[in-house]
Amino acid sequence: MEAKTKAPGQLLEPQTIIAGLLQESPICGERRAYQPPLCPSLQGLGATRPLDGAELEVLKVAREQLPFVSQNKLLEVVPAQGRPLWDGPRNIGVVLSGGPAPGGHNVIAGLFEAAKRAHPENRVLGFLAGPKGIITNKHVEVTGEMVARYKNSGGFHMLGTGREKIDTPQKMEQCRQTCAVQKLSGLVVVGGDDSNTNSAFLAENMRDLGVQVVGIPKTIDGDLQVPGLCQIPFGYHSACLAFATEIGNLNSDCKSDLKYWHFNRLMGRSASHIALEVAFQTHPNVILIGEEIEERELTIHNVVRLIADVVVARANLGKNYGTILIPEGILEFIHEINALIIKISHIIAVYNREAHEEEFFHKLTFEDQVQLIDNNDIWRDYDSRVFLGLPPELQRGLLLPRDSHGNFQYSLVNTERILLGMVATYLRKQRSKGIYKGAFRTQNHFYGYDGRGTFPTKFDCDYTYNLGQAAFSLLANGATGYMAAIRDLHLPLEEWRPIGIPLAPLMHLEERTARLELVIQKQKVDLGSPAFKILERERQKWAMEDDYRFPGPIQFHGASAEDKPITLMLNALGGRSDPEGGSQGSRAR
Repeated sequence: MEAKTKAPGQLLEPQTIIAGLLQESPICGERRAYQPPLCPSLQGLGATRPLDGAELEVLKVAREQLPFVSQNKLLEVVPAQGRPLWDGPRNIGVVLSGGPAPGGHNVIAGLFEAAKRAHPENRVLGFLAGPKGIITNKHVEVTGEMVARYKNSGGFHMLGTGREKIDTPQKMEQCRQTCAVQKLSGLVVVGGDDSNTNSAFLAENMRDLGVQVVGIPKTIDGDLQVPGLCQIPFGYHSACLAFATEIGNLNSDCKSDLKYWHFNRLMGRSASHIALEVAFQTHPNVILIGEEIEERELTIHNVVRLIADVVVARANLGKNYGTILIPEGILEFIHEINALIIKISHIIAVYNREAHEEEFFHKLTFEDQVQLIDNNDIWRDYDSRVFLGLPPELQRGLLLPRDSHGNFQYSLVNTERILLGMVATYLRKQRSKGIYKGAFRTQNHFYGYDGRGTFPTKFDCDYTYNLGQAAFSLLANGATGYMAAIRDLHLPLEEWRPIGIPLAPLMHLEERTARLELVIQKQKVDLGSPAFKILERERQKWAMEDDYRFPGPIQFHGASAEDKPITLMLNALGGRSDPEGGSQGSRAR
């Protein structure tokens, strides 16, 4: 709807003004109009060739379960120089899988526009509500109008998403039937570690149908990395900046009101990448990094004292306020707590496997749950002492239902509130000893789902659009069982290098629902990285001084529009980004 213009001296009718105010926000239209650029290798018809100087090792069990996919070698995408891509029109499927991440719609846009450029009769079919859409053959045909409507927008609402795992022969056969009925030549799976695990097994099981499968690295948690090859997944930068905007606002509140300690829990289930990036963006007074806690073998009571010591030290300076960053998955890094989580998850899985539905573990009373665990052979007296020494809210949190993959759902546990309560208790003891004389007023916050749906940054818009185009080039050149990636993201876009990473070498064995399963390994924060070393150097100053940083909202124009993740840039400056240069910690051999 176009807003009516008025002649000089003429007032608009109230209803016209109201209608104009209630239209779509101006920024939505502006973002749709932005056309992401392509790196040179993707500007024409892309070809693939082996990537020299790097090899990836494959576990024996991965070679046994994925014999065909395990033979894949690293590929790079280069200009085709007129070499034809596929022969005639093809049908390509695409599915958004797992939690939303800013930029997913641009993957579809890049895939669609590359497909149409290669052959105008190529079709892209979008499966609805995640992998379940493949299983049930629920799909829509992606059109140019759809792409134009959703380009550069946040969320996954073009197709919807879901967390269905293709983990049974029946589900795999249903996927095969769908791909056969739709006459697919290729399938692009946009997702995280579990979703790309699906991609590997789909590729292995559908090659006899002529269906190629390529995954896309997506997760705001930042833990789907391949050192030297895939620096970060998409969505991470946008989500971190969305969270940093809020933490920066709280920093401003701290400096203004001078009376609140803000305990902030940030998404990040199995790694602390988000907390690390947001720390660099905002300079909090306390930053907890799970991987560091794990290496130092800190107990939960050690963590409480670590926070309390800063509160006491700042109170001695007359500063009864501050911001604290807590990664969502911090409990996994506290050995005594993680041991309980692993044992309880195992007990729940075994019990539910043998129980009738009406007797499932989570239909028992809390008291009966505790009794069942206490009577299990793998539960020791030490486990009971640790469990009973925890706050009641944390005890109940450890018994919450696991997700469909058997994972503990850290987002359901209010860790920031639990730690806040434990710190308050410890400070009362310190006050009774005359050590603490401050005022401890608190607020607690959880930042997670709000960051998943934010507008993607310019960096993520460009990154995902190029990923979609790279995925098409891999498919069109016969690749299957790969994850599309872009190397050298820290450099200008003109120097980005699209590649194909074999999925099989990324696998490791992990216990899921009381079974060892092949899944893609998560990449944790490297405590030897330049970024973490700089954090170690700066954190004491941040603790005592009000050295707050205010990133403000995500920008699409001006100096900060071209920003990239600070951790990405710091690690690249440390010379760790290229396996051919002998980077430390690289998976490439």
